[in-house]
Amino acid sequence: MQTKVSQLGSLLEPLRADTRLRKVALLLLVTYAYFVPAPAWNENSRFALTRALVEEQTTRIDSSHYTTGDKSRRGEHFYSDKAPGASMLAVIPYATYYWLRRAVGAPPLGVQVVPLDSLDTEAARVPEPDALEAGDRLRYDMAFRAGLYFSNLCTTVLVSVLGFAALYLVALRWLGGHRDHALAVALGYALATPAFVYSTALYGHQLCASFLIMPFALIVLLEPGGSGRAASLLVGVGLGLAVLCEYPAVVPAGALTLYAATRHGMRFAGTVVAVGSLFAILLGTYHQVSFGGPLRTGYDFVYLPHFAEGMRVRYGLALPDPQVLMQLMFGSYRGLFYVSPLLLVATWGLMSGWRSSAVVRIDRVAMLMAAGVVAYYLILNASYYMWDGGAAFGPRHCVPMLPFLALGLAPVITYLPGVFWALAAWSLAQGVAGANAGPEMPQWGDPLWEHAWPELMRSGLAWHHRTTNVGHMLGLPGPLSLVPLLALWAWLRPWSQAGTSSESERKNESG
Repeated sequence: MQTKVSQLGSLLEPLRADTRLRKVALLLLVTYAYFVPAPAWNENSRFALTRALVEEQTTRIDSSHYTTGDKSRRGEHFYSDKAPGASMLAVIPYATYYWLRRAVGAPPLGVQVVPLDSLDTEAARVPEPDALEAGDRLRYDMAFRAGLYFSNLCTTVLVSVLGFAALYLVALRWLGGHRDHALAVALGYALATPAFVYSTALYGHQLCASFLIMPFALIVLLEPGGSGRAASLLVGVGLGLAVLCEYPAVVPAGALTLYAATRHGMRFAGTVVAVGSLFAILLGTYHQVSFGGPLRTGYDFVYLPHFAEGMRVRYGLALPDPQVLMQLMFGSYRGLFYVSPLLLVATWGLMSGWRSSAVVRIDRVAMLMAAGVVAYYLILNASYYMWDGGAAFGPRHCVPMLPFLALGLAPVITYLPGVFWALAAWSLAQGVAGANAGPEMPQWGDPLWEHAWPELMRSGLAWHHRTTNVGHMLGLPGPLSLVPLLALWAWLRPWSQAGTSSESERKNESG
């Protein structure tokens, strides 16, 4: 019988042994890093807390609160109104960036007001950033953008690639060791869904998605009864971080803990709960310091009046609205299946996966658990007063469920490969356009045809204060800005080196 540690090692063996997978993971990291969203409220709120923790050793964001409207005010001080996980994870990378700049005598990160009135600009009358007037906008210097970018690169981008790898391992098991199909399923999630867009920015949603799918993969793939303390520790860390990044993750985290108890026993689940409790203490301490109580969050002190009114009763939650649910799935404004048609057939695959015994090696209980996570986030989003997520690409509050929905692609690629590849290509193109435009889509119109596609076709090179990509920085206009990224993928051709796994390989890997 294998030891506990070796069982965990054997689970991760495909990640070490498959050189093609490592190459794809590296390319995925480069792809996410290729796009650079412009600073905006959602990112700036989290980045402001990171800066406050590093630069001033406080949770108050008074010194940069003007960069965001997503904030809270308690007494005379401002705070981020977001869950603190993304900000805390970014502390080490930003501290590295901050202290290196200080060591070489670089000036502080700069933000300047661009007045709406051109006469003020001509007369060099520039107000202070914390004295913004209606119509004024902020201009962030390159040091600010670089600090935000590096913080995101070392958090959301890296963790998203780990989430991709976890999804690959589950798909590999369920598809009987078929590497090509498992890789296609994982890449379908990573590049042909809104996960692509939100992996490029310092939001909490994609971090939460990865921190949920990684524990799920461990619970599902490890053999019951002998998986050991190392795995249970990792599951507890993942679920704790998921809740630390996004509060609503507490429900799926609890459900996955119960699932772990039924599959691996109470001792395993007890370790998960013990580790998760440490993250609960950390979160409660943050709330106590910032908002005066362990159960009081930034949403109890929202600053802007229209947001505060929406959150006043039950944090903006009511009974789910069927019309909103339809818009979340099919609408052209924030519809999930509109921006990613591939996920429509993933829904069919998810349903068939736990209802049919014909699907290759799929664990019905695990697939049912995945379907439950998807249903939870859809119902929760349909119950929220700000269901559209404000300035967003697709339903951003549903992003944490996407890897679970993408598991439904395993039956699709098995039984409907032509449909899979056609919808994957369509969804990938829309994902590239979305990533190029950034997650902060306007709160009106069609996010694809009225914003993302026109932005991709834009021939101008004025990228300094807006969403951009590496190609733009190299001087390439419009769609030509994507050429370096496409050339890199074409040059390495990661999937052409191995071909389809042989039947013997599949048996060896799945046995």
